[in-house]
Amino acid sequence: MQTMDDPSGHLHTVPSASALADSSTMLYGQQYQAYPATASEMTYDAAGNRLSQNVAFPYGANASALAASRNQSFINNAPGSGTVTPAGNGYGIHSPFAPAPGIYGVGQQHVQHSGPHTPLQHSHYASSHIHVHTQPQGQASGHTHAKHPTQRHSQQPPAASSAQPGSGPPQQQQPAAHHNPKHAHAKANRKGEAESNRFANVQLEELEGTIFDVCKDQHGCRFLQKKLEDGQENHVSMIFKEVLPHFSSLMTDPFGNYLCQKLLEHCSESQRTQIVASVAPDLVNVSLNMHGTRAVQKMIESLSKQEQIDTIIDALRECVVMLIRDLNGNHVIQKCLSRLNGKNNQFIYDSVAASCTDVATHRHGCCVFQRCIDYATGTQKMQLVEVIISKALALVQDPFGNYVVQYILDLNVPDYSEPLITKFFGHICGLSVQKFSSNVMEKCIRLASPYTRKHL
Repeated sequence: MQTMDDPSGHLHTVPSASALADSSTMLYGQQYQAYPATASEMTYDAAGNRLSQNVAFPYGANASALAASRNQSFINNAPGSGTVTPAGNGYGIHSPFAPAPGIYGVGQQHVQHSGPHTPLQHSHYASSHIHVHTQPQGQASGHTHAKHPTQRHSQQPPAASSAQPGSGPPQQQQPAAHHNPKHAHAKANRKGEAESNRFANVQLEELEGTIFDVCKDQHGCRFLQKKLEDGQENHVSMIFKEVLPHFSSLMTDPFGNYLCQKLLEHCSESQRTQIVASVAPDLVNVSLNMHGTRAVQKMIESLSKQEQIDTIIDALRECVVMLIRDLNGNHVIQKCLSRLNGKNNQFIYDSVAASCTDVATHRHGCCVFQRCIDYATGTQKMQLVEVIISKALALVQDPFGNYVVQYILDLNVPDYSEPLITKFFGHICGLSVQKFSSNVMEKCIRLASPYTRKHL
């Protein structure tokens, strides 16, 4: 036998586990008692509704015998004839799983009772149910009846009591107002619509003298792009006239660069030539910018006259290696390789050949080096292969340079691969145990001629 305290401070005697026999189970550290709801334990009124039972469960030694009789009753019945309820509930012990007072009306009513607790059964419940006994500390024990399902949510909350002098703050407070994200989202949408509609009924002539400022506005830039797409010559000329003096700065603007790209598409040849000439002094700096690099690439795509091409070449010639090694600038060089012919691109091959190691051993440079090989003429390709062969021993051990060497081998041209492989004679063992060069050695053995492989 063991004793437990209920919230009112009384000690209750609880049957031991041995007395509960095999029908008892443990759940979350609490003992549960299974018992049937037999016909002998139920009474009904004239309408056929089940009435609550007033069977007293005494404390003390008789409780053990009573529990044992319930266990035996459950064992003798067919499985599933009873339901599992907390073992302590039938003996007036508080269940740790009982809901807090006030939930669905439970705990709001307390019936004064000086005798032992009795199990309660209701017509709207199943054959047996969990009995919850909750009362504030210091009050007498009493039964708490759960409300009918149709009444559980109908109880009105108690009115807030007014604070008395010296009694402290009131116990209940008004809930704080919550911010509705839907209202904020709708407000933001209305604001965005208002911003986008600022230029709905505006004529381009009304913006004369302020077009440069409008270019740097998201919605204003879109408005001007639509005017360029309309193809009206007077509109293109008006925009070109006000944008040309600020073209370099607009190319690096988050919104203005899109207008620059659109203007390069729809302007005339003479206007494009003027744009290229005005941007040339700042072309390198613009190419290094995350927004400017896109505008410069668009400019290179739109070049149509040799005069324009020569202007671009002269602006980039001295900074090819720096652009190749830059996150944004390398795309400008690759655009030149893909759009310009071999003759116009020769300035790139001369710069790469003169700085082979600096380019091939760089994260971005090794990729540009491979694109140079792809777009090269026969003479230009041989120019690059010769410098790769001369630097092969150092490049093959570099995290990025080894890819350039492998790219030459993958061309599978004996005139390129055989001279390259012979550069590794006498170093095969050392290079085979290194992280980067070992991959190249495998490829050399696989692609080498029988004579060269024998020497390897």
